[in-house]
Amino acid sequence: MKITLARHSGFCMGVRNAILRIVHEINKAEEELFVYGPLIHNPQTIDVLHSRGMKTVNSLDGIEGHSVVIRTHGIPVDELKYLKQCAARAINLTCPRVARVQAIIKKESGRGCHTIITGDRDHAEVTGLMSYASHGVTVISDLGEITSIPPSDSFVLVSQTTFDRSLFNTIVERILARYPNVRVYDTICDSTRYRQEDVIKGILQGNDTLVVVGGKNSANTKRLAQIGRDNRIKTLHVETEDELHESDFADSKSVLVTAGTSTPGWIINNILEKLYDINFRKGNIIIKAVIALLQFMVRTNLFSSLTAFFITLMALDYGGNREGPAFPSLSFLYIFSMYTINNYFDKNLLKLSNPYKYAIYEKYGLPLLLVSMASMAVSILIAIRFKMLTVAVIAGSYALGFMYSTGPVKGFVRNTMPRLLRKIYNSKIVVCFGWTIITVLVPMIESSVAVTAVVSFSSFVFSLIFLRTALLDLIAFQGDLILGRETLPVMTGTRTIGILSLAMSLAAMACFGTITAMMGSWLYLSLLVPLVYYAVLMYIIQRLNYLISLKYELLVDLNLVFVIACHFLIHYAL
Repeated sequence: MKITLARHSGFCMGVRNAILRIVHEINKAEEELFVYGPLIHNPQTIDVLHSRGMKTVNSLDGIEGHSVVIRTHGIPVDELKYLKQCAARAINLTCPRVARVQAIIKKESGRGCHTIITGDRDHAEVTGLMSYASHGVTVISDLGEITSIPPSDSFVLVSQTTFDRSLFNTIVERILARYPNVRVYDTICDSTRYRQEDVIKGILQGNDTLVVVGGKNSANTKRLAQIGRDNRIKTLHVETEDELHESDFADSKSVLVTAGTSTPGWIINNILEKLYDINFRKGNIIIKAVIALLQFMVRTNLFSSLTAFFITLMALDYGGNREGPAFPSLSFLYIFSMYTINNYFDKNLLKLSNPYKYAIYEKYGLPLLLVSMASMAVSILIAIRFKMLTVAVIAGSYALGFMYSTGPVKGFVRNTMPRLLRKIYNSKIVVCFGWTIITVLVPMIESSVAVTAVVSFSSFVFSLIFLRTALLDLIAFQGDLILGRETLPVMTGTRTIGILSLAMSLAAMACFGTITAMMGSWLYLSLLVPLVYYAVLMYIIQRLNYLISLKYELLVDLNLVFVIACHFLIHYAL
């Protein structure tokens, strides 16, 4: 079963800007924040924002003295005037595309034009638009209503921004034939048009199943589903992955996934993961077993731990001291334990952002936590034969890593620490230091490796992990922003994280490259490729309006496969 995501899916510009603003207001708000009417038509996003302190009200009664947000669909002009007079603050998040239609109606109606609006009469956007028509207004939802347009010396015709493109064109053609003196403005949003065109194109290309992701009360999302039904292909309109079942796709060969303009990225990603999971279950038993194993390794951090094992082997080779498996084993156990503990204590956030990972920790969380504790104990037992300082560093790293992951410490940092220290904590710099200490500093110093080699390889590992962490946070930016995770991209902005990552990679490449060349270890210069790869990937991701998380997370971790491959190449070449 082929699975394709339509090119234009997820948040449009207006919704994205509204979400960014509302989250900013929630983060700094010291009073209740009211939204007049649903901010957007996506119940999952609204539920999360409600849990973070936003309050949706359906009446302007009692808004005096409060901060009130105007929803993206806009509100009637009289209500807007009242709100501005009575509210302590009126935060207008009306979509710029909707505001443009309001302005057109106000201008043309002021000239004496009768306003014709193509759209759904009961839709919030249309209700607001009608209020700007001071010289009469008629709403047309279908071809049969054209006869209801009253006589007038002049007309202006606009559209609800999420109206059906094909129906709009047909209505305009019929109206112009009847009333040649109509001034027509095509006000259907480009985002809406592109999504509808994507679906039509996908149907023409032979997709036999359409999955539309978005709120059941979202006009633009319902239109996408209607296009599929009108073209007689199997169409499923869902809000979450729980609504998809294997039986729905028993005869499906090619599935097109699209999403409304109010659908957040994490929900789209969850839908894609569910579809891939359904597809895998339909496949060969051997392939299913291999894929299930790989998924389990990634989601239980075994793959990251394996990477740490080989990085330590490479660090020792780089320093000219080929030790046994003790230090690589320590690295494996440490990374496994720390990531597992962190995911275990963060599993409630995973419930929304990564339900498949959440399912693992909900089912196997306690056994994994116990294995992590056992791994910590085994690490200390392995380290006992080394210097006391080494044992102390490993034990201290475990203690700090455990505290870093727990709720009470996170709450303490969030509520008491100065803003700068909070940013440093949430930037996950601690993670980079943890990797560097365990995989490089401890084994190389214990093995009496030259200081220059220690500095060189430490700069490589620190930068590699920083870039990987920054990329994963950037990929999850949209979901983290709504869910309230204070990652570095959320706190500083995506542009800043890009500049910081570029500076980090250039500094590491300069340090590692120079020292490695001076040492004459030319084969190790191949490790500059992963740093360049991450820098390029960062550049690409920053320029995407929307991305498929599943795809780009895979691209991020494929780099670790290359790092492991470099170890074998260099080790056996030497």
